[in-house]
Amino acid sequence: MTASPKTPSALEEGIAVYTPFLLRYLYDFWVLWVSNNFAWKCPTSTVQLPLFNAAMGQSHLDIGVGTGYYPAKSLKAGAKCNEITLLDLSPNSLQAAEQRILETVGREAVRVNTVVASALEPLPFDKTKKFNSISVFFLLHCIPGTPEEKCKLFDVVRPHLAEDGVFVGTTVLGQGVPINWLGQKMMNSYNNNTKSFHNSEDNKAQFDEGLRRNFEEVESWVMGQVMLFKARKPRQQGDVTNVVPKGDLD
Repeated sequence: MTASPKTPSALEEGIAVYTPFLLRYLYDFWVLWVSNNFAWKCPTSTVQLPLFNAAMGQSHLDIGVGTGYYPAKSLKAGAKCNEITLLDLSPNSLQAAEQRILETVGREAVRVNTVVASALEPLPFDKTKKFNSISVFFLLHCIPGTPEEKCKLFDVVRPHLAEDGVFVGTTVLGQGVPINWLGQKMMNSYNNNTKSFHNSEDNKAQFDEGLRRNFEEVESWVMGQVMLFKARKPRQQGDVTNVVPKGDLD
């Protein structure tokens, strides 16, 4: 009797989507232009890139790297970063992002480290390792699980953000936001067919709560179907409690 092949997990199915062909020829066009402009209604170049660019510090951690578009563009624009760590579960994405960054600014301008790891487990760094800035763009909606389970990402990121650092991110929400016909069609396909999205329950309130549990200063807002956020002042371990949301900072 032969053993049946292992059924891929939801996470493995999502990672498998990021083939070298997709990353090289389709990702930027479909995700960063078509999807962001017409489905999610949160433009890349005028909204999301400026958020990334303004946050990027001397030592930066980018989690969920895509094609490396955001760090490459920010470095080319003059971001004062000389060391960037790319963290992702997809070796293909890590390779594509590293290559793009180095082709854009050169090895002399920035040191690039790549790490294959989960963003929901303790990060594989020394406990004393701190980053001036951390980004997580368009990753939360790809992670299987409930919004509460996804908030573990904030728990594992917090210890590695410098006291004066900034944590920024974006994610496509599935609840509590306007969803146009294209966005709904794409969400249905991504959640049910390709398994690259897991965001049907994702909502701003639960992500806000997870952020405020870990950071003293949180600013979050919605554009189209996308939640964007900035978080500062990581709480000390003893202060990480269930913080009641008090509204967005100005």
